Amino acid sequence: MIIILAILSSIGIGYWLNINIGLLAMGFAYIISVLVMGLSSKELLGFWPINLFFIIFAITFFFGFAISNGTLDKISHRTVYMARRMPAMIPFALYGLVMLISGVGPGHYAVFVFLSPLVMSVAARTGMSRVLGAIIVVCGGMATTFVPISMGGRVTQGILENAGYDVLTAANHTHVLLIDAFVVNTVMFLAAYVLLKGYRTRHLDSEPPEPLDPAQRRTLALILAVIAAIVLPSVLAAAMPSVALLGTIASRMDATFVSIIGIVLALVLRVGNEKDALAKVPWTIIVLLCGMGMLIAVAVKAGTISALSQWLATHVSAANVPYATGVSASLMSFFSSTLGVVMPTLFPMAPSLAAQTGTSETLLLAVIMLCASMTGFSPFSSAGALALAGVQSEVERGRLFFQLLLLPFIGVSCVLLLVFFRLIG
Repeated sequence: MIIILAILSSIGIGYWLNINIGLLAMGFAYIISVLVMGLSSKELLGFWPINLFFIIFAITFFFGFAISNGTLDKISHRTVYMARRMPAMIPFALYGLVMLISGVGPGHYAVFVFLSPLVMSVAARTGMSRVLGAIIVVCGGMATTFVPISMGGRVTQGILENAGYDVLTAANHTHVLLIDAFVVNTVMFLAAYVLLKGYRTRHLDSEPPEPLDPAQRRTLALILAVIAAIVLPSVLAAAMPSVALLGTIASRMDATFVSIIGIVLALVLRVGNEKDALAKVPWTIIVLLCGMGMLIAVAVKAGTISALSQWLATHVSAANVPYATGVSASLMSFFSSTLGVVMPTLFPMAPSLAAQTGTSETLLLAVIMLCASMTGFSPFSSAGALALAGVQSEVERGRLFFQLLLLPFIGVSCVLLLVFFRLIG
């Protein structure tokens, strides 16, 4: 009960006082593990999820060069410009752009920060619904965030490994989450496109974007080289399983350290400033993820996760476990991060909960992820807040606020409906 209260207090205090939840979680982890459970400080430090830290640091630092030197900005504007002769396709161009940038490395956090202003600006200039703009950012970012080479995919696999899954099982579950996230979010985008009349988007009068300068061309080539180094060995190994060397190379191509090499090459090739790129590393997200990971590790050590699973299995019927889990995930996510808090907290419960109730383990993981991600539309989330910031009119901003407040309930309801028909997981 003390650990459950600590988790809830970290979320509540962090939300109301605008303090990083990870800092609070680290404080509670120390008080509970060292002062209550009698562990040593050295043992507590061993709970720091070093793999998650390096994953986020390396990938976001590498893509920080492309963001800080304007490469991604020019690619974004060029994508929108290409759709100028078919204005009805502009929402699709934006959705594809968001998916691409989220999937190749930076993940949905970078998309929310980097592309929200662009998407809302295009919406204002073309008459596209601002709600559709917010849906493009959130759904597009989440649709590909679990790609194995992206930050979201790497972090999710790390969370699953920390939850007790072996490497292969964690990779398989991450693959299933990618498929579910892509299908559900894309269907939601298509439905929003029709319901919000995205096909009535007007012609976008804009000047042709400036061509990439030499540093930006080198940056783009470097990004493609890093992605190829990570992806190609696995593809070739799958295509030619008889060549043992390809399998060996594929197993040793780690996205984290390939990104580190990419950072070194970016500095050697002078594609950008080291300090500017380092400033793009989301340190607050790192503290949040690793701090909460430390507290969750204490909870696992104390048997809290197992006790919670048993309580849920005892008090909720097997048929209703997916719904209860989904609602719990969405409520937690309203006030905290999906990737930083909800998934690390609830994913460790899935194996024992599935074993005790006979519910599909992959279904539980998918429900947790999807229901939690649906609150990304909320004006209290980073994506929702940035969407609001992109609207200049006070009246329009107020209307969009309540529309964004309603979207999470619609999204969660749709996910639970898919659970009813067993169309996910």
